[in-house]
Amino acid sequence: RMGPAEPEAGATTRLSQSQKAAVVIGVLGAEAAGPILARLDERSLRAFTRAMASIRRIDPPTVRAVIAEFLTELEQADEVVRGGLARARTLLESHVAESILSRIVEEAAPASPEAAWRRLARVPDEQLAAFLAREHPQTAAVVLSRLAPERAAMILDELDAGFAREAVLGLARLDALDPALLDALAETIGRDLLAAAGGGGEDTPARRIGTIMDYLGAARRQAILEGIEGRDPAFARAVRRAMFTVEDIPARLPTRAVAAVVRSLDQETLIRALLGLGESTPEVAEFLLANISSRMAEQLRAEMKEARRPSRKESERAQAALIRTIRDLAARGEIELTTPADDEDGS
Repeated sequence: RMGPAEPEAGATTRLSQSQKAAVVIGVLGAEAAGPILARLDERSLRAFTRAMASIRRIDPPTVRAVIAEFLTELEQADEVVRGGLARARTLLESHVAESILSRIVEEAAPASPEAAWRRLARVPDEQLAAFLAREHPQTAAVVLSRLAPERAAMILDELDAGFAREAVLGLARLDALDPALLDALAETIGRDLLAAAGGGGEDTPARRIGTIMDYLGAARRQAILEGIEGRDPAFARAVRRAMFTVEDIPARLPTRAVAAVVRSLDQETLIRALLGLGESTPEVAEFLLANISSRMAEQLRAEMKEARRPSRKESERAQAALIRTIRDLAARGEIELTTPADDEDGS
């Protein structure tokens, strides 16, 4: 009985699916293909071994044709891959120790007030006190309000007596502060303190306030900026230069970075952000959709048509998540934002 026939050179139609898979793995080589082979069960490994044994020699044109066919099938795939931290944890939990996985997942989590407080809780008292000493007493009050009483007392003991007194008085005013502003402050405090701990860039009052403005709704943000401009126009311009709002996306987010931003947002948040932008600033929504693959854009447009219209609050939260994602990617060096031009005429 004759063994398996060797496929003729150039005749990809004579190759079975298993043989084509063997060709692709053979091109990758032992090192690159190792992680793939390690995930195959015994039955699949047997099929791969039989397929590889059956192809004695495949010429370069056939190899290229097999790879082209493989890539075409990938491009035509209709499956939607759902991402998110929960999905990442599911994929990793059987391969990574829980102690390491928890740390990795927390570090990868989108910035949020609660995540900021959890990370701040691990900062040494001396370092936290030194950071707060350079802040406004009301900022220190926000941080102290989230610490255990014993630890808050230890931090206060490290601060200048006059500053500590003002911070304590600030605790009594917390109820009067807008919850949205407190959340934004929590995020920027966490980011700036941790950046300072790692030798991050220089912080300024304008930069801090500009970052907080990023996460406020447009109406509230404009009202605050108008108040600042009435008292200090130069400082208001500095704050505006430090800001990055959804309106800035087309001018400051490079087109090549759009796909990375879109991939980093979970689908539901992305759809809500796009729907909200479609009503408030449609040019921003179109900018994002125009700078991703046509297939992805078509899929998103289809989901937008079927999705429920988000409320104003839902839309603002989704847009804040979009800005946070862009800020985080830029902070990690994965994308680079263009610098806004100086406002020479002060307008």
